[in-house]
Amino acid sequence: MIYYIDTSEIFFGDCSAYFINSKNDEFITCGKIITPIADENDLTFINTAKEKYGINFFLDEQDYPTEIYAVPYINIFASDEIGVYAVINDFPDIESKKSVCYIDKHTLKAYNLKYTLSDFITAINNGTLKKQLYTPLTDEHITVFQNKLKAQKHIKISKIKDLENL
Repeated sequence: MIYYIDTSEIFFGDCSAYFINSKNDEFITCGKIITPIADENDLTFINTAKEKYGINFFLDEQDYPTEIYAVPYINIFASDEIGVYAVINDFPDIESKKSVCYIDKHTLKAYNLKYTLSDFITAINNGTLKKQLYTPLTDEHITVFQNKLKAQKHIKISKIKDLENL
């Protein structure tokens, strides 16, 4: 059986780490997390991103009001007028080889930008960033919903306490 677990249950509950193991079951973490990857010390970079590309990097978790919800979960670190920049099913890490994705908030379509986070930051600093939305991600990679309530019409989100007796 497939169990969908909200990120808030795993990363932000009373206990910040849960280990669930079942031979016959699959566990998929869903939802969204907002992770600031820049701070006040990065003002030159933040201003360049905003002025040249219209990209706003979040300085804290409260900066992002959009309710999109994803399966598997996304970790959002920046936005522009149309969408958000995120890493799928992982934390944004400068060392990671995972690609940054872009999610259009209106169409709920996700795209692979073909930049690692390190390449993305370097391209902004160098003035060479190209937001090419040519590589759409399929539902096999990620499914984006307008909000958690819409997601619950398609998937059953399990609570950790419901899984304790598996």
